[in-house]
Amino acid sequence: MAGKVFSSFFICNLAVLVASYELQQVFVLSRHNIRAPLSEDLQTVTTLKWPEWNVPASFLTEKGVEIEEKMGKYFYQWLKSTALLTDECPSDESVYIYPNKVHRTIETAEAFARSAFMNCNVVHYKKNNQKEFMFLPIVRNTTDSFREDYVFHMNEKLDNLKLKDAYQILNRIMDMENSDICKQQKLCDFMAKDSIVYQVGEEPNVNGPLAIGNSVADFFLMSYYNGSPMEDIAWGKLDQTDFETLLKLTRENQNVRFNQSYLSRDISRPMLKYMRDKLLDSPASKFTMLVGHDSNLNSVMAALGFSPYSLTGQLELTPVGGKIVFQKWRGDDSNLYLKIEYVYYSMEQLRNGVDLEKPLSKTMELKDCKVNTEGFCPWSDFVKVLNIM
Repeated sequence: MAGKVFSSFFICNLAVLVASYELQQVFVLSRHNIRAPLSEDLQTVTTLKWPEWNVPASFLTEKGVEIEEKMGKYFYQWLKSTALLTDECPSDESVYIYPNKVHRTIETAEAFARSAFMNCNVVHYKKNNQKEFMFLPIVRNTTDSFREDYVFHMNEKLDNLKLKDAYQILNRIMDMENSDICKQQKLCDFMAKDSIVYQVGEEPNVNGPLAIGNSVADFFLMSYYNGSPMEDIAWGKLDQTDFETLLKLTRENQNVRFNQSYLSRDISRPMLKYMRDKLLDSPASKFTMLVGHDSNLNSVMAALGFSPYSLTGQLELTPVGGKIVFQKWRGDDSNLYLKIEYVYYSMEQLRNGVDLEKPLSKTMELKDCKVNTEGFCPWSDFVKVLNIM
């Protein structure tokens, strides 16, 4: 039986002693940790030379591995404190870590498992050439009506973007008007108009300044997290205010593409089904973790109807290495309750490698599962949410 603990996600963060609960089950949605930038063709958008990385594009960095190991150790301490798990290697039925089949997610999962589960064999992924469809945030609905709604709402979001200040910074520092993309595609200014990319079986996307700006901002952000000197980030042309302004591009890119409940339900349907099966079927595993991408976390949150939130010390809403932790608790009244915590590192922690033994946590809420003063909502309300997905 799970041990009784007070109703704080992590014991060391407990501020007020309240009624005790027993932890029954944990399901985690995790983003990979620090990686090299995704794009390999950013040289086309500027005449300036990009810094080189010591790992291939999109691969987890050495620092990303180290930070994820620290996160795993923190979870180990929490799981031990709740007595949900012991020091023995768990069975697949008890603990299952399932990463997407790419380097950055597999290495994140392995690093986490080394610390959280003593390097036990708890990480499982497909090792053949078959695609891992559950982690693909792709359009699955083939109807014309869905396409029309999709295009309408995407256009509406694009029309309401307020990114002029970010685009002005990129125009100032990138020398785009002399770049290859300007010469070859006549895209010479970040103030140009975006166009929607819609295709069944592909990710919802846009072509134009938002997509390019997101890739550029991502390059700067991963450089920042990985510890590059500020004079080497954006060729030393950004001050702190500029840097924070550019990060709006990464947030809005995800918002435009994935923050629509009906679209996100279609995109994340396989992941939601997996989640529902793990949480509602019997016998239930004690700990499950999916390791994917910001698009996975954003689409699942939009589909389930998370209330708006911000994360202290972070400009990202889904920071690298961050984890949405769904917890099933049994209260003193014998009823089941849900608690959701976002566990993550601040920008300073990621960049400077400080206080990694103490990740930050944020209590989250679903619009249709209202929490009490302790951050719990009735499990039965959560079940209703899952069953309409």
